[in-house]
Amino acid sequence: MGLRFVHTGDLHLDSPFLGLGEAVPERISSALRDATLQSWERIVRLGLDEHVDAVLVAGDVFEGANRTLRGQVAFRDGLERLAREQIPSLVVTGNHDPLSGWEPAVAWPSLAWRFGAKEVSSRPILRDGVELARVHGISYAVRDVTRNLAATFKRDGDEPFAIGLLHANVGGIEGYQNYAPCSISDLAASGMDYWALGHIHKHGVLRAQDPTIVYCGNPQGRDPGEADPRGCYLVTVDDRGRVSPEFRAMDVVRWQRLTVAIDGVATEEALVQAVGDAIETAATAAGRSIVALVTLTGRGPMHASLRRPAVLRDLHTLVRDRFGIGDPFAWLETIRDSTRPSIDLAARRDAGDLLGETLREFERSRLALREGQQADLHDLLVDLYDHPRVRRALGGSQPGTAELLALLDSAEVQVVDQLDEAG
Repeated sequence: MGLRFVHTGDLHLDSPFLGLGEAVPERISSALRDATLQSWERIVRLGLDEHVDAVLVAGDVFEGANRTLRGQVAFRDGLERLAREQIPSLVVTGNHDPLSGWEPAVAWPSLAWRFGAKEVSSRPILRDGVELARVHGISYAVRDVTRNLAATFKRDGDEPFAIGLLHANVGGIEGYQNYAPCSISDLAASGMDYWALGHIHKHGVLRAQDPTIVYCGNPQGRDPGEADPRGCYLVTVDDRGRVSPEFRAMDVVRWQRLTVAIDGVATEEALVQAVGDAIETAATAAGRSIVALVTLTGRGPMHASLRRPAVLRDLHTLVRDRFGIGDPFAWLETIRDSTRPSIDLAARRDAGDLLGETLREFERSRLALREGQQADLHDLLVDLYDHPRVRRALGGSQPGTAELLALLDSAEVQVVDQLDEAG
């Protein structure tokens, strides 16, 4: 008979956007406030339009243990729209929305089911009274779940297709708390045919078949670190049990990291136009509103101009004023100067003058860092980072190799600019 379902999670309903400055217009800030709720609306619409057999939600529906009333009502309303079309919803909680948290008394429809936290339980997915699949799930009772929940899943043996619904960190993925830690082997040993996972915000298929293991990711990026397309999976299972997960973008506003080269840009006015064009092109390609994080790169006469006081700030203001005022909008949040001097640094390193020797010293320092010889550079920073007031301002820990390399590049540009101006 086949099977189709939506796999989503990490909705973080009614949570704020992070990494935004204070200059965001009310029209845009309002759209950002509603973005997570609208992405849930898109997911519900996908389920309705595709006539799916169920919608699976893999935890972290809400941002905090104390859910907002607005988020609760929006989620319940979506569940009701699905239920009116006889589409069941199966939900587990995660570390952000454990069962121990407070929630207002908002009644769910009978076709929406939230799994308990005592043990793994199961619910069938039916069509015309015939079982198509069985979903096995367990919720978080509290935020800090450190035991291997996946190891407690077991196929019943009589279901036509078995789905595991869980919020967990598989393989200790960096950048995320190691909640409900487990391995691919743990998931495979359960006998599930498909694992609908939540917790990791970057979507992806960890294993294609036997079993199919998928992270749905979050449907709406909320900070600069979540700049890729965000959405959910529409999963199709054919009559032979073969699984086809299809990613569908559901984000309302997308963070976009853009690079604009200054090579060939001769004037400041042309640079304003180049940055604006890049932002509008990105918004058109995304097909939705964007928040742009722009980095200027390359070599050219604009490098010297960008080093002058207030030029980068004015460029930022002009682009905001001239572009991104439509609907959908394209908001320039940050613009960073990573351009290089017009001179050919590689050629100048061979010169026998002061600039040539300075460039060679920078290159020697970079080479030493890449070869793991960091002691000399770190020794130079010891006194600075040992000073109590300076240490607090700098965050308390010395920079790592990648940060030191970036600092060397920045310092090299500043030195070259100064020496070039001095003749």
